[in-house]
Amino acid sequence: MNEKRKETVNVEIAEIERLIGEFKEKFIAGTSDVESFMKISEIEMMWGELQDKTNNIYSDMMRKLMSEVDESDLIRKKNGFSNSTE
Repeated sequence: MNEKRKETVNVEIAEIERLIGEFKEKFIAGTSDVESFMKISEIEMMWGELQDKTNNIYSDMMRKLMSEVDESDLIRKKNGFSNSTE
């Protein structure tokens, strides 16, 4: 993995960690006081937001990784295999 790619991955990991930390802080703040305890719907909404944000990061990571794959050898091999069976 080249340096630029490593840096990008580190940024993505840091963003995921930030999002999780933010979620934990809000969750703890919303569940530590009986007088101002969060509603289940609020927890579910926070959880959904965390999933959406992290899924977007994971999807972007996968798209980038897939776009970097050099499949020329695979295509050549498959084309050679197809031609030999015809």
